[in-house]
Amino acid sequence: MKTLLVASFLALSLNAAAASRIVPDQPAEYDPVDLRMNVDSCVFNPSTVRVTMAANVIKVTQQMNNCFAVGEARVADVRLGAFPVGQYRVELYPNTTATGTPLETLAFEVTARPEIAIFPPPPRPLTDFSGIWWNAAESGWGLLLHQGPTRQLFGAIFIYGNGGQPDWFTIPSGSWTDSTHYTAEVFHTAGGAALGQAFNPALVQSTRVGTVTLDFTQTPGTEGTMRLTSTINSVTATKTLTRLRL
Repeated sequence: MKTLLVASFLALSLNAAAASRIVPDQPAEYDPVDLRMNVDSCVFNPSTVRVTMAANVIKVTQQMNNCFAVGEARVADVRLGAFPVGQYRVELYPNTTATGTPLETLAFEVTARPEIAIFPPPPRPLTDFSGIWWNAAESGWGLLLHQGPTRQLFGAIFIYGNGGQPDWFTIPSGSWTDSTHYTAEVFHTAGGAALGQAFNPALVQSTRVGTVTLDFTQTPGTEGTMRLTSTINSVTATKTLTRLRL
């Protein structure tokens, strides 16, 4: 009976693994890459999933649960990493030791990101500056940054406004002046509705209120910091921030 159950669990996993794929299916250099699997919610134990890599082979291991009935079908994304240009292979194993024959083997290629064909080439960052940036000595405000595949940044500054009330400003787009300096316009948006209330897009007003420069230059002793210089509503300020590690 135990042998039959184990065989059934393996069959379930094999069926689930058959639909696994790489996301995005054509990653460019340093794109975050996931392994997307269709799994059985009973058999699949996410707390046991581990990812290791040697050379260009990425091994994903797991320890499956013993179940007496088929669980709900679910989709599980497992972050593999971000990779330079090259060829890679993913091996999915039904055990934590990565022994035996993989349930599935997938191959993918990371390609160079297309660049604008001009000379000299436009400035670009050499790393990803996404994250929550803050000043530990000034609680309650900070900067949210997301760097997209095109290396553009989207930012949101959450600060204290007049009277100590919270306020938000957004940085929808900008440009790199070199590999560590980013400049953009700042907008303030008001209107809409609170959560739980009917949203009226006609009430939304977005107004340009200033500019911002993000300086990610590092010198010895300042590693991991950035300087935010903003001119908002004619008030200029410069702050030093660090990336929050959760």
